[in-house]
Amino acid sequence: MNFYVVFFAYLFALVVNVCSYIIPRETLVSDGCARIHNEFIAKQKTSFCYADVKDCYEGFPFNKDTIDTLTGLVGGFYSFLDKAKEPPQTGFDSKPMDLVAELELHAHTIFSSNCFTTFIFYTNVTFYSVVDNGEQKIKIFNDTIDRSNIDCEVTHIDGQPALQVISEYAKNLVYASRDLGVRFNIALDLTYLSASFAVRFEIPQKPYITYTLKCDNTNEFDIKRDWNAFSNRAFLNKFNDSKSYFDNICNSIEGSKPSISLSSKLREITNEFDKTDGILASDLSVTKIRTVDKFVGFFKVQDFGVVKIFTEAPLTISVAIITDVIHGFNDLANTGVKKIVLDLSDNVGGYLVVSVFFNLLLFPSTYPTFDFDLRITEQLRLAITEQYKLGIKNNIFDMKEYINEKSHANFTSVEDIFGNNVYTRGGVKGNYSNRYILSDSELNVISQFIQNLTTPLPWKPEDYIILTNGLCGSACANIAEHAAEFNNVTTVAVGGIVSNSLLSYSSFPGGFVYNSTQIFDSLSQLGLLNNTIMPKPFPLAGMEVTLPMNEIYSKTNPDEILEFGFRPADFRLFYDEKNIRNISILWSQAAALIGSIK
Repeated sequence: MNFYVVFFAYLFALVVNVCSYIIPRETLVSDGCARIHNEFIAKQKTSFCYADVKDCYEGFPFNKDTIDTLTGLVGGFYSFLDKAKEPPQTGFDSKPMDLVAELELHAHTIFSSNCFTTFIFYTNVTFYSVVDNGEQKIKIFNDTIDRSNIDCEVTHIDGQPALQVISEYAKNLVYASRDLGVRFNIALDLTYLSASFAVRFEIPQKPYITYTLKCDNTNEFDIKRDWNAFSNRAFLNKFNDSKSYFDNICNSIEGSKPSISLSSKLREITNEFDKTDGILASDLSVTKIRTVDKFVGFFKVQDFGVVKIFTEAPLTISVAIITDVIHGFNDLANTGVKKIVLDLSDNVGGYLVVSVFFNLLLFPSTYPTFDFDLRITEQLRLAITEQYKLGIKNNIFDMKEYINEKSHANFTSVEDIFGNNVYTRGGVKGNYSNRYILSDSELNVISQFIQNLTTPLPWKPEDYIILTNGLCGSACANIAEHAAEFNNVTTVAVGGIVSNSLLSYSSFPGGFVYNSTQIFDSLSQLGLLNNTIMPKPFPLAGMEVTLPMNEIYSKTNPDEILEFGFRPADFRLFYDEKNIRNISILWSQAAALIGSIK
């Protein structure tokens, strides 16, 4: 679920120059994009000065039509618009939000715009957090400029207590969970780059940052680091000044930007946090059983097994890939392990069908998914009605693959889908559809496929434990929530803020997520793109917003929307100087909890 919200605030009246130019700045080219191009061509650089990137970004006027499109999409299709206005459940740290009002108020907010996510900012330092005798500290995970700083404590950041600074950053700028402890983990990790404290898509407020360090009980000292902005050659070859930057990146007719993962610098940074292949290759206590296409890994550690699900969005979903996953489970079972750690950490989700597959494979005796419904806005009512009438294939408003949750019967009309359900959320009365589920025929196809390849796995629910750092979202959350709620599987969460005694084991169970390109393409198929009640497409081709269009409900508490339910783990672990660098230690700590009394 890649939902980048870039808060672009103009905080400086004057640009502070931290670049080391030989000639005076006033004689330089005034166009920041042109200066970047000149550096790239002359020196083949892919890392650039903060001031140049800031000048480049600020060279484009804001287009009010962007906010009009955002408010139209959120108002017409976002499932939690009214629910988000309510105070959070106890255990969460998030504020009620009227999203449409916020968008109209903050006209500088841009959602996933190619314009302002071309460069990534980095100070050559990454962090982690440990708890030492009840005291939480921030430490240096890596410093690519001065490795002697690794594992030093960071006492202050820009003169403020480091723990406070990162906690506030997590509270105000990380959006992937309502649990502050999970957001704190995300701020320190590099899996969800759009929310990282150390590596940012959002332009930092100033060109440098000062860290106060304490190493081996020595006196504290400061290191000052500039924010360097880097990109990849696929981007840098696309422009030579502001105009060509705007035409070829901000408003690219290609419809999507080159993957930022092409950047060698980004690979260098994220490889620091490689918690599996790079680290486990040298760990003699770990036996790699099988890995499947950066999708699932199977390991044996001492006397227990580990299934690491990296994503529910593999590069390809094919019979061969799914067959390999089933073989991985069988191979692990053949080692004779009696306990399984199901590691779902650092997992932002993927496809519903993949979570259903895992639920059917792991726990075939329980129903594999949850109940859904829709907030029936006038836009959604019109789109579903037209889709039902026209029967266009591969349209996101197609409801014919779903059945009524109560009767398990096909919907016979659009009114049968819409129902007459009125709920009050956030003080607003709204219409909601009848609840629905995936059709039995679709579930039977997956179930039969599994049965043809394997007998039921030998492990019972009490033989598993789910390990996460709370970043287990979307389809990943559906696996974790299904295991815990339907099968009473034990959960353990790692990290977070020590003063908060509980930590969520999953994030944003949400619903089916679609991006604005899919929404507008489907509306176009239905002849509704220019309908007056529908939002108009973004003014620039390089803009996109992603949002869930339905709700998912708990089975044990049918009135609870999973997205807003606080689900703390049964047990809690914390990172230390060793397990942060070797995931097998955390696996062992988690495995030791299997069978413990909650």
